Amino acid sequence: MLLKDQVAIVTGAGTGIGRATAIELAKQGAKVVVNDINEEAIAATVQEITNNHEGEAIGVQANVAVFEEAEKIVEAAKGAFGTVNILINNAGIIRPAMINKMEEDQWDQVLDVSLKGTFNCIKAVAPIFIERGKSNPEALSNGKIVNVTSTAGLAGTIGQVNYSAAKA
Repeated sequence: MLLKDQVAIVTGAGTGIGRATAIELAKQGAKVVVNDINEEAIAATVQEITNNHEGEAIGVQANVAVFEEAEKIVEAAKGAFGTVNILINNAGIIRPAMINKMEEDQWDQVLDVSLKGTFNCIKAVAPIFIERGKSNPEALSNGKIVNVTSTAGLAGTIGQVNYSAAKA
């Protein structure tokens, strides 16, 4: 129970890496806020945590690309668990196309979720971490932020210039 009494937000936790991360955090004792835009995927992850791992979890359907919705995630965490200790920025999407065929909307959607969504969630949780630092300046940590990226941000991926740019 390495993370007992810690509260973690995991964005994009309905499927894939986000889901696996949320489950592992719960196994380690964290109370988990499962975020995604897909309500069914959220429910499945929360159910997996609460039923199969006896963890505590809530789900929050929100689009991290919109600051007010990122704030909604943080407010839900505070309402359910009192605080936030860990933020895992995992949400990401792909809208693949070769650059000569890529529409501006495909570019914008990927950068909005993967890049702006990361910014929005950090901005939303920052006041908690800053206040914690002021009230306990000797603490080793005021909070943890993990931004999930991809090797596509280092080497690029054919047909995914938007994704590679966002992850870089």
